Amino acid sequence: MLRPDIVFVQTPEIGAGTLAQRFPKGSVIVRSNGAATKAEPIRLTDGFFAAADPEINFDATKILFSAQKNQGEHWQIWEMDLDGGSKRQITQCKGDCLRGAYLPADEIAFTVEEAREGRRESYLAVVKADGSQMRRITFGPAEFQLETVLRDGRIVATAPWPLIGGKEASNSRLLYTLRPDGTALESFRCEHGRSGMVADASELEDGSLVFVKKAGVEAAGGEIKQIRRGAASSTAFGAPQAVYETLRPLSTDQLIVSKKSAASNGSAAKFDLYALSAKTGLTGEEIFADGHISSIQAVPVAPHAVPKRYWSTLNPESLDGFFISLNSYLAADVAKGHITTPIAQVRVLTANSSDGTEHSLGVAPVESDGSFYVRVPANAPIRFVLLDAKGQTIREERGWMWTRPGEQRGCPGCHGDKAVAPENHWPLTLKRFDTPTALGEKEHGSATSQAK
Repeated sequence: MLRPDIVFVQTPEIGAGTLAQRFPKGSVIVRSNGAATKAEPIRLTDGFFAAADPEINFDATKILFSAQKNQGEHWQIWEMDLDGGSKRQITQCKGDCLRGAYLPADEIAFTVEEAREGRRESYLAVVKADGSQMRRITFGPAEFQLETVLRDGRIVATAPWPLIGGKEASNSRLLYTLRPDGTALESFRCEHGRSGMVADASELEDGSLVFVKKAGVEAAGGEIKQIRRGAASSTAFGAPQAVYETLRPLSTDQLIVSKKSAASNGSAAKFDLYALSAKTGLTGEEIFADGHISSIQAVPVAPHAVPKRYWSTLNPESLDGFFISLNSYLAADVAKGHITTPIAQVRVLTANSSDGTEHSLGVAPVESDGSFYVRVPANAPIRFVLLDAKGQTIREERGWMWTRPGEQRGCPGCHGDKAVAPENHWPLTLKRFDTPTALGEKEHGSATSQAK
């Protein structure tokens, strides 16, 4: 079988820390002929100190990438021809913009890393392919990073669990999905509480998701995990004891992976490119190796399907979002999956964007069936605290979520079992009230200011 050309990153050192800190000694994107992988690859990004995150567009005519023009400058999203020509800068970020992915309708999703009021933020944004209409799609203190776009149109991202910032969340990163307009944030699987850093997720032809799980933020590489379509949790994939850095689908039955090679002849260990069976996880032939530097982030130069497009139903002029809980008594992480203490109210908290200080938006009644319905400020982080009749805390959500302008969000319960469909009944909160309990109306500000 004739293998397509591959585009990948070469670097003398893979650093720990944020996405912007990955290549302290620089990096270059190269292209190698699939029929002659031992040949010297063609350098595509000479003139940049560092370049990374190559993505091939749907008809295989362009390469999307992130790059740092000069050492110490901010990373931006760029696009170029397959031969490295016609480079154009897409973003003009005040922080670092990295790890972009093509979306339908000439849009691009990517990660933004920036400092605000002494705090580091990492969030997702979407921009038109011409660089216009950049807008943020994740909110709150959790540090989101884009991983891939599924064929069904959802974005896969990684973020800490719970969705908080700071040191408590620094050594945990799990998979989440959301739509390109920032709605419908969900954990991909309920593997909460498990430590480790998930990265470099990719969707396979059969709908399963593969990714690299690292021991911690300082680790260079890790083991491959797979979540099969319909499975409740991940399973091991790839060769036992092997250490991988990145992986991508190469064909319907193969992946191309960066696998760590043992140090030899006085040289340090590095990552080389290998084929990996998509069915068995067994390592196949070596595709490319350099004697001195690592080769990572390989992608085949081949057309691929355009993901489905989500038509957003948001109201950009709205200041509000809406949230309904069907049964707050349901909780997968308590005995028998049901909270026994009677719930009387729910307090809704938010956090200031300037310094992260949290405060209450107010309280709303919880019906006897555990349901509640609230209206909250859009594009603002919120979390819920369940209260008894005396106002004492029964349980509280640790992480932050949000609603977009006009979004109607809902959940079956308080961390309910995602593998079980909720009971089919009309919640009392909708029977008693024709409108939600309005909270935090004085905090709204303007829709335009919230979207920035």
